[in-house]
Amino acid sequence: MFPLFILSIIEAFFLGMGIFLPFAYIQEFWLFKSEFSVFTLTVTLIESKNFLLGLSIMIFGLLIPVVRLISNNFPVGFLKKINLHRIAMLDIFLVSFLVFSSQSSYFFEITLLSGFYFLAIAALTSYLNFWLRSLSKSEIL
Repeated sequence: MFPLFILSIIEAFFLGMGIFLPFAYIQEFWLFKSEFSVFTLTVTLIESKNFLLGLSIMIFGLLIPVVRLISNNFPVGFLKKINLHRIAMLDIFLVSFLVFSSQSSYFFEITLLSGFYFLAIAALTSYLNFWLRSLSKSEIL
């Protein structure tokens, strides 16, 4: 069977690239342009004293995916009881909402960049990893 730790390494690579590569490009009023990554967005929000949103993105977009990746590969008892797959990658949902909003707005336009796609691939890889691990455990029983 395919070694699952290799799938975890692939997931970690995509997650890291998704966090640090530009996530989206925003063009406001067809004059101002800006691109950001999940990491720079988190830092900017915290620096501008928008702690609730910055910490939310840090927790759901950075910490939970990393903890989930660690819990898939190392036996951490209390983390196995929490289904981290249901609450991770909230930032992708938020950007999806922004993209939907931009489709109906004349004030800004959002273009998704490589960081978004890397995060989406990391999420899919994570679900595949989780499914293969649960499948291999059920075959043992």
